[in-house]
Amino acid sequence: MRFQAARTLLAVLALTSACKRTESATGDAGGDGSFDPADSALADLDGDGIPDVTEGRYDQPPRDTDGDGEPDAKDLDSDNDGFGDAEEGLGDWDKDGTPNYIDPRNDGPPPALTLVAISTPFNTPIGIDFHENTTSVVLSVNYGNGGLPHNYERILLDGTPAPFSTYSGLTDEVKIASARAGNPANIPTGTLFTGNGIDGQIVKISPDGSTITNPWVDLPGTGNGLMRGSLYVDRTGVWGGDLIVATTTGEVWRINPNTAAPTRIAVTGTHLEGLITVPDVPVRYGPLAGKIIAGAEAEGLLWVFDAQGNMTSHSLGVAIEDIDLVTPKENFFGINFGTSRLLGATAKNMEPMIGDILLTQENVGAGTSGLFRLQWTGTQLEAVAVPLDPASAPVGQWEHVTMAGAGVGEIQ
Repeated sequence: MRFQAARTLLAVLALTSACKRTESATGDAGGDGSFDPADSALADLDGDGIPDVTEGRYDQPPRDTDGDGEPDAKDLDSDNDGFGDAEEGLGDWDKDGTPNYIDPRNDGPPPALTLVAISTPFNTPIGIDFHENTTSVVLSVNYGNGGLPHNYERILLDGTPAPFSTYSGLTDEVKIASARAGNPANIPTGTLFTGNGIDGQIVKISPDGSTITNPWVDLPGTGNGLMRGSLYVDRTGVWGGDLIVATTTGEVWRINPNTAAPTRIAVTGTHLEGLITVPDVPVRYGPLAGKIIAGAEAEGLLWVFDAQGNMTSHSLGVAIEDIDLVTPKENFFGINFGTSRLLGATAKNMEPMIGDILLTQENVGAGTSGLFRLQWTGTQLEAVAVPLDPASAPVGQWEHVTMAGAGVGEIQ
């Protein structure tokens, strides 16, 4: 009997030890959602890198920041702001005292930007976008001189320009859009879309620059306008990964990248310039969520379009030249047309504005950045001037801007 009792005791001890090991790793030995408080520092139900005890799992009731019925400890986006908890983490980008993962809006003031003038000179650049598959930026260059050998350059890490494509002969302003990885329509990463200076025509260039389809799309009808407005490849999925274009006559179109079929969304009758699709996150973007937005510099308006063709406009006090979305871990680059140089700001400098919409204005006053942070305060849209650090390079005149996971010259 004593021998049998000893064997039973050993079995119980072994099982207890195994359970403790399981609890130590997961905080939930039975897998039923219950928890041993002794292991609270290690438990992380949703695997986002933020401990359950920090996410309020043991509060009564468990904390649910966005009120979606899913406790923060099981919710991969606790504040429903479109950025996952694992990406936002426990930092405080806007320095307002609330950790990123439960802070749906940037409440702190915009940062003072230190813009750096890239020392490499360029040949009258206009358009710029991130070319993700080569971790570089691509410029449209040689504006006004179509006789030069190429109109597109890829900028290497040290700032050296290299021809991207043999496409040339363009004598008008050229804006560009590049497809990023994970495009909902499965466009090959790095595919480039641009205009050709002919009414209503859009050109497609393969990711390596070797194959040029000109035109790829010729919009139906006449008087459509040029692609001097803007082109943007949808990343939100709301617009199916389509190419969205705005023209100089105020037309807005979406083009299915697989069939090249164009669908007109709206006509404003004014030159539109600057364009993005806004993520469908109402808590952060309010009435702009899930919409197309475009600038109308001459009117001083921001135009907003939904998928049914309904359009509204907002006066923000900014003569909008271009629009972009501030994305995590990406540097800012912009064309300083007056000096034919690139200006850049580091991802760290841009950090307090992550997730916000960035507006640029062409005419920039001395000592100002010409950049504005657009955000939804919860009750209204507000465009706030981004201050310029005294140590910053002067701006002069903005053309096209982009966020890019790439380094160029002095900005790494």
